[in-house]
Amino acid sequence: MNKITAYVLCFAFYVLFFTACNTSVKTSDVPNTPTSGELKVFCEEGMLLHIKNQAYTFEQIYYNAKINVQYVNEKQAIEGLYNDSCKVIVISRVLSANELKQFKAKNIYPTQVCLAKSALAFVVPVNSADSVISTEKIRKIISGEDTTYSVVFDNDNSGTTRFLKDTLLQGKPFGKNCFALKNSTDLINNISKNKNTIGVLDYAWLSDLDDSTTKAFLTRVKILAVSTNGNKLAYMPDQSNIKTNEYPLCRYVYAIRRSAEFSLGTGFSLFVAGQKGQIMFLKQGLIPFVQPNRAVEINTEPLH
Repeated sequence: MNKITAYVLCFAFYVLFFTACNTSVKTSDVPNTPTSGELKVFCEEGMLLHIKNQAYTFEQIYYNAKINVQYVNEKQAIEGLYNDSCKVIVISRVLSANELKQFKAKNIYPTQVCLAKSALAFVVPVNSADSVISTEKIRKIISGEDTTYSVVFDNDNSGTTRFLKDTLLQGKPFGKNCFALKNSTDLINNISKNKNTIGVLDYAWLSDLDDSTTKAFLTRVKILAVSTNGNKLAYMPDQSNIKTNEYPLCRYVYAIRRSAEFSLGTGFSLFVAGQKGQIMFLKQGLIPFVQPNRAVEINTEPLH
């Protein structure tokens, strides 16, 4: 039996035990277990809608649990985990070798679990004539070689800015035509009012077409299809194109908990990475890391 299987079996035991014994008490008065107590989670702002729904659903199932989700940028999330300001973080990358070394120096061994696959989305005003952009065009714009557009990021230290700098600029600085705001809501407000601007945010903000926030955003901005260099075809960041990697700027989302203790942090992480959490990602337009199983019974008897 491997470690992940053991965790899942133990978690299932706790679920059955505490569901049977649950009573309406204050979460501050109950022990910290995989299904009870209080937990602080630092979540990268780009995943706000999804993790908010995951936390709400978890609390509805296990009503002796309270998940306090605080939305921060990538840098603040990692610092919070390191300084023990939170027990779990949700960001769009794994910890680097240097970061793991710093944690190890404090005798901390974080556990990292992949949750889902998302992407970067590029948005323009809804009445813009633009509908397609290439990765080479994006590189020239964000490097400042092409100043036809201004580029707006969700936050200076977000995973979005870090991802673009690492992938398209190879660590070089952004051009003077690039600037950052505080969050994705501010970004949408800015883009919708300014011509010749491109906004860069996590597709997770735009993936759930049933969500009221997403619906409101898409009345004000539109998503650009992106092509790779030399490819005449451009792809939208939707579930199909993200799953097949035809959309060129995809990335994974991870839950990283401070320790391997069998606490509420473990329970919530396993819930989000488990069947219920993965189905929620699927229904909200992202690609779950583990595709939920679907049992189909086929009747081969002839019809009469």
